[in-house]
Amino acid sequence: MIPRLIEDLVNSRLQSSGKVILLLGARQVGKTTLVEHIVFKLKSKGQKVLYLNCDIDEERAAVNTTSRAVIEQLVANIDVLLIDEAQGLDNPGLTLKNIHTIAPKIRILATGSSSFELRNKLSDPLTGRFLDFTLYPLSFAEILATQKVSANSALRKNAANALLPSVLIYGLYPEVYLEGSPLNKQTLLDKLVESYLFKDVLSFQRVRSSQSIKDLTRALAYQIGSEVNENELANRLKIDRKTISNYLEVLEKSYIIVRVYPFSKNPRREIGKNCKVYFVDLGLRNALIGDFNPVELRGDGGFLWENFLFIERMKGFANLSQKVLSYFWRSYSGAEVDYIEKATSSALRAYEFKYGPGSLSKGASSFVKKYGVKVKLINRENFLEFILLDNPS
Repeated sequence: MIPRLIEDLVNSRLQSSGKVILLLGARQVGKTTLVEHIVFKLKSKGQKVLYLNCDIDEERAAVNTTSRAVIEQLVANIDVLLIDEAQGLDNPGLTLKNIHTIAPKIRILATGSSSFELRNKLSDPLTGRFLDFTLYPLSFAEILATQKVSANSALRKNAANALLPSVLIYGLYPEVYLEGSPLNKQTLLDKLVESYLFKDVLSFQRVRSSQSIKDLTRALAYQIGSEVNENELANRLKIDRKTISNYLEVLEKSYIIVRVYPFSKNPRREIGKNCKVYFVDLGLRNALIGDFNPVELRGDGGFLWENFLFIERMKGFANLSQKVLSYFWRSYSGAEVDYIEKATSSALRAYEFKYGPGSLSKGASSFVKKYGVKVKLINRENFLEFILLDNPS
């Protein structure tokens, strides 16, 4: 198992918070593996653990109840209850609330692969009673840690540069990363797209046409790092704009894409309507468009780089359970800044991304002049400090 940076935080909150802990994330990102590792550590400390996987009929039936008597019998003589794929329960929110109420000393960890479905079912029953964390595919920080390089910055950078080409093409789903053969990586990614990517998406009642949302996802795969116009997508795909808007929300809640909106303090002079879309995993994105060529042979290398930096920064903050607001900036005159972020207790930070050599654009100068915020250039020389959060500013 590749150690996950979020594990200690999840385990700590499970032990001390007194709340139901939710671990959310797409299928195949390693939730079950992480939970099994937590089970092992808890049992090694003498704690009594009951682990139930709701993808297994018998185990789902054991916990799929709101009966006090059944719940009391279920949790008798245990310290920790772990429920995997909780969205399979008829009413996960009410079930978890009842367990928490009936046996308040029992620590509960539940996982789910559909935040959209789970949050809807949990919001009312568990209000104020849960903490949620998101597990994404492996982060670059996690795989770099497995290389066991010294703290020497030059050696660490060499190791990072050796990992980078494969990550930009095949992404960081655990099974894909651990597979050595490029051809087998492609086969696994194609399987993920066909068998898992849309499994939860197509279960939503709001998805009326499986082909339409697949067509939309592939269209978005060609637009990473570019502004997405819902009206243009509707016209191109022959789908009404409201359906496009609904499907974009479903794709985001299913951990396939992330939408980023423009930063603006003066909407009249800056574009404030369209969003940018990034894919949570570049391997899945490349599988959707059927292109696994090296970055140097592609015309979308700059967009791959931008997607990579944004997602890895997002994973870094998620692994620390820190909330950060993310934006891009673009004016009607064409001035642009790739990435702007605002943490709760820090000043605005702005960045421009370049895969190759170069200097800050005129757009960056325009932003500095307008907002008085310095724009920092992130390229292959200094990207590690950016994605590892070594120097957030």
